[in-house]
Amino acid sequence: MFVVAGTYIVKPGMRDAFIKAIYDQGIISEFRKEKGNISYEYYCPHENPDGVFFVEQWENLDAWEAHKVSPNTAKLQPVKSEFTTGFAPGFVGELRQ
Repeated sequence: MFVVAGTYIVKPGMRDAFIKAIYDQGIISEFRKEKGNISYEYYCPHENPDGVFFVEQWENLDAWEAHKVSPNTAKLQPVKSEFTTGFAPGFVGELRQ
């Protein structure tokens, strides 16, 4: 399994609008339908009101690479441009059992 995690840094006071825009446009539901997706989740840390932590799980690296260039990912870019100021990487790599 290939896992990607990190935190979007959202403009102050815009976290709810960011999440709402992503869900209203169906971006998350489309990510979850992509071939090789196991899960795709957003979390809102209580101690960081301007952060949105995410965890993606993919069957393998090839599935994640295809996701990165999918039309769904392209739909996310303008939303990120409108609501975020940056990104803090967390983890990208393969988990083996």
